[in-house]
Amino acid sequence: MKVNNLVLTLAILIGFTSCGGSDDSMTNPITSANISGSVNLYDESVTQIDNNGMTIKVEGTSISTTTDTDGKFTLTDVPFGTYTLTYEKSGYGTFKRFDVDHNNGNTFIPDAPSLGQKSTTSVTNLSINSSSSFPVIITTTTNPVANQADTRYIRFFFSTDANVSSTNYDSVLETYPINNTPHNLNLSQASLDALGFASGTMVYVKSYGESFWGNQYDDPDLGRQIFPNLNLNSAAAVSFIMP
Repeated sequence: MKVNNLVLTLAILIGFTSCGGSDDSMTNPITSANISGSVNLYDESVTQIDNNGMTIKVEGTSISTTTDTDGKFTLTDVPFGTYTLTYEKSGYGTFKRFDVDHNNGNTFIPDAPSLGQKSTTSVTNLSINSSSSFPVIITTTTNPVANQADTRYIRFFFSTDANVSSTNYDSVLETYPINNTPHNLNLSQASLDALGFASGTMVYVKSYGESFWGNQYDDPDLGRQIFPNLNLNSAAAVSFIMP
């Protein structure tokens, strides 16, 4: 009987020890892990260049890292949460990635953004003309001069406000390549209608030098797109009456 009691006592003690170990692990859950991803870096045109040296930061923390020669990065020991990541490097417009969900182990960001250097193209003159085929022709002159050997990129912003700019606009066109200067952007009636302005409206236009990879992103706080690579050295806005 004494032997049986001893065995029972040992079994109970072992059980308590085992339970105690489980409770300890439950009171120390994992609260952080790594965020990893990659980038592809380009000059202001379409030539891919060295991918290393871009700084990736977790906004609201002191956590940051830099990309390696393959463009890969790993942010270590990031507390679980939802974050905004910033991508920064000298000569590049800052890119942001919002709402990175990091709540269950290591997080891998599968899509690698293609990021370009800031534009060195200045728009030196902007004018409006028309023809029998195109109701609005926007003529742009740039520096450096665009030619077949040196494609330049520009972006047009439209607004009913005379102070149209890259931060104050109603409509914006995709990045537009030009291979000659001066260059004519011929807008058909269908193209004009796609801008969304009513007939008879005074529309103001401003153009900026842009990169092929513009690093643009949608900012949910501002409610608009941000264009980090624009060259803000630009000619004055011009206007036309919507046909």
